[in-house]
Amino acid sequence: MKKHNPNNGRIKRKYLIFLKEAKRQSESSIDAVAKSLSRFESYTDYRDFKAFHFEQAIGFKKHLAKQNNLKTGEKLSKATLNSTLRHLKAFFQWLSMQQGYKSRINYTEAEYFNLWAC
Repeated sequence: MKKHNPNNGRIKRKYLIFLKEAKRQSESSIDAVAKSLSRFESYTDYRDFKAFHFEQAIGFKKHLAKQNNLKTGEKLSKATLNSTLRHLKAFFQWLSMQQGYKSRINYTEAEYFNLWAC
């Protein structure tokens, strides 16, 4: 089982620096984004972000909805689902504008990370 993708690591680092320096987000906010990205990478078995397809977003939403909170044992709250998906949507929108990813990731495909009505 793969645990790391060097290409993803580099672009995630660049994004987290962007959030800290350009967007002036707090360390706790940046940690939450990093956790969201980690959850998605784990779901895709650390596939390169350049291979992103909107069906991964759909599958991830279904996967995430089935996950349990480690502390309570209950399903993840809608707030957790919403924030995780919001972080991923923003990341892939940003990624679609980065050199080397522009031709591979369509900006509108990030819309598939929107939380559905439950």
